[in-house]
Amino acid sequence: MSTRDILQPIELDRSVGAGFSWRLRHLRLETAHVAILYLAAIGLAEFITALIDPTLGVICHIFILVNLLIQASINRAWWERGFFLSLSIAPVIRIVSLGMPLGSFPQEWWYLLSAIPLYATCWMVIRTVPLTRREIGIQLPERRHWLLTAIVGISGIPLGLTEYLILKPDPIVSTFAFGGVAMASMILLIGTGVIEELIFRGILQATTSEIFGPWWAILYVSVLFGELHTGHMSLLDVFFVIGVALYFAAVVRKTRTLVGVSVSHGLTNIFLFIVFPLLHIL
Repeated sequence: MSTRDILQPIELDRSVGAGFSWRLRHLRLETAHVAILYLAAIGLAEFITALIDPTLGVICHIFILVNLLIQASINRAWWERGFFLSLSIAPVIRIVSLGMPLGSFPQEWWYLLSAIPLYATCWMVIRTVPLTRREIGIQLPERRHWLLTAIVGISGIPLGLTEYLILKPDPIVSTFAFGGVAMASMILLIGTGVIEELIFRGILQATTSEIFGPWWAILYVSVLFGELHTGHMSLLDVFFVIGVALYFAAVVRKTRTLVGVSVSHGLTNIFLFIVFPLLHIL
């Protein structure tokens, strides 16, 4: 019996009581198994991209993307469609980052130019699923969470130092000239902090929770986030990123806003790629 065969009577008649509940749980379990296979496939594609051949890796991501879009189109349950459609953003990230002709632009502009199609993809997913602003955390924190949000935002500085000590990247700007640093910092905030938190702690955390429940969803999305950092060629950094993702996800679940984690993520990358490299922190 196919997924569609199971689902059709569920959506046509919700008065079947215990039978409906059992079949719904069974359907969610099936979807969870498929979701784990996709997580493994994306991890393998990232491994191929980073360690074997970027072109072959992009081909793998394209194959995954096509299959995710097909899955989203053939499933009738809104939570299945929403999950597969939102997960399709993951291969889009890699396809965009490797497929855009960015070589002729300054390095700091790569992040913003890559983010533009991702913002468009997010808008499409949000409207199609659909998802509300509250579900994905596009709202200001409640007053009782102001202090926590501020602390989380500032925590991006020590997080940036920790990741810098792991990766030791070169600076993306050559000097501390105010104009260049300010522009590059704004680009990193918008092109990494805001968009990545919208994707992972916003859209994906919301749709994946419908499959796995909230806490397993946090683990799933955090591992996915770590996989997409394989390109730094550091296993330690992958585990560090997964840990940060778990921290950010727990904060968003508590505060229901992306403000704190977006600022923190942006500051992490600002200090990782600009401040600490220019200071030559050992």
